Amino acid sequence: MNICLDTETTGLNPSFDEILQLSIIDSNTNEVLFNDYFKPQYTVCWDEAQAVNGISYDDVSNCKSITQSLAQIQNIIDRADKIYGYNVNFDISLLTVYIAFLEQAGIEVRAELVDVMTEFAEQYGEWNSAFNDWKWQKLVRAAAYYQLDFDGTAHDSLADAKMTMAVYRKMHSV
Repeated sequence: MNICLDTETTGLNPSFDEILQLSIIDSNTNEVLFNDYFKPQYTVCWDEAQAVNGISYDDVSNCKSITQSLAQIQNIIDRADKIYGYNVNFDISLLTVYIAFLEQAGIEVRAELVDVMTEFAEQYGEWNSAFNDWKWQKLVRAAAYYQLDFDGTAHDSLADAKMTMAVYRKMHSV
């Protein structure tokens, strides 16, 4: 089985920020395998992230903790041969670092990671001389480049996971 996952978070630092929403789909069928919102354990304000993802503390204050879903998440990840994502290393690092901190036993990832963002950056072709590499592009830019419409709203992890696979399919003519 191959999956695509995406997170919405309280920020961009995997060592400190927390997952607010996690979505996992079957990358071949877009079947939703997991989609849930979580109340963060330590963070009560994330203005910058909220400006992007639209998720406020009030939106998740009555949600369960991610710790209650760890076994289900691990089960899905264990069955995956490939994990696709847009900046997938960020999402995986959040799962492994953040969850390891909470549980003292983190999510293990044995699957091959496929970062659609870095593949698209090369295809888009904008060079970043400061990093001596292709400039990373936002998922909304990749969607516009291929004239794709979001199923839902951008920066909702489920809509982003589905769009990531749509972009991947366009890049690889699948």
